[in-house]
Amino acid sequence: MLVWGTVVAFLLSLAAVGPLRGVSPEWLLTGAEFLAVISIFALVCLLESSGNNNDRSNAPS
Repeated sequence: MLVWGTVVAFLLSLAAVGPLRGVSPEWLLTGAEFLAVISIFALVCLLESSGNNNDRSNAPS
């Protein structure tokens, strides 16, 4: 659920920064840029913590 919420937040912020840039107020653009960065960070952290990380199992002895 958290991943989908993060993806939706990222897409909405990209819409505000991208095609809707001309009609969006300045405070919304600043917030959307901040939300996009936080969303990318959260997605990367979630992917790193949930995956099959082979680096840990192949540690040198």
